[in-house]
Amino acid sequence: MKKIILVAFCLSICIFYACDQKQSSQLKIISYNIKHGEGMDQILDLSRSAEIIKAQAPNLCGLQEIDDFCLRSDSVGQTDYLAQKTNMAGTFGKFMNLEGGEYGMATLVANPLVSTKLLQLPDGIYEPRSSIIHEVEVTKACTIIFVNVHFDWIESNEGESSRLNQAKALIQYLDTIDKAIIICGDFNCTPTSPTMQYFNERGFELMNKGEDNLSFQGPGKAELDHVIYRSNSKVKIKGKNIMLLHEPVVSDHRPLVANVELIY
Repeated sequence: MKKIILVAFCLSICIFYACDQKQSSQLKIISYNIKHGEGMDQILDLSRSAEIIKAQAPNLCGLQEIDDFCLRSDSVGQTDYLAQKTNMAGTFGKFMNLEGGEYGMATLVANPLVSTKLLQLPDGIYEPRSSIIHEVEVTKACTIIFVNVHFDWIESNEGESSRLNQAKALIQYLDTIDKAIIICGDFNCTPTSPTMQYFNERGFELMNKGEDNLSFQGPGKAELDHVIYRSNSKVKIKGKNIMLLHEPVVSDHRPLVANVELIY
């Protein structure tokens, strides 16, 4: 009888620890405003952006200022081109028609996709805006939401209000999804701005770049590109490290590379 009780006790301990064990996965994320492939040297060469992305081999990549078949960028389908060159799946999100094609943003994803949502955001001062929202399968046991944004670029108080309205519309949608969330992109505002403070109030954590934080390389260099995340009860996100690559020519923004850990 004592042996039976001892065996049952040992089994219960094993089951308890098995249920309590956590799994973890690592993700690499790139956020990059590529300025439709036009470099600081005024040369249009999309292959340079593709080479940077491919060399980093990210799981998830959010790209801003993408042309699809626009005359100014030689009528190339840039989303498909970049997807093929990096061996990833590409999704284009249209902002507006431009020069015989379409202008917007794109994501590249190496992991399987569960779903894709192109969310229309409030229009900017001069341009429409949308966001690409993917549910991504990290493992069979873990899916997360990956979001790519490019908010209004106007610097005035009117522009700040526009960005905040776009952030609020995005959060209104994301709050309907019970998933851990990673958002990357060109937010066109600094970490101390009302827009980024709003994300913080809604439970998002900003990955701190440290002293080398000026992602925009044009006139009036500024920290405009970010990676933020929000965990939920099932998946905890930990920011491991983040850095801006030293790429002074390929675009007027530097590529932002972040590594995160998912615990589930």
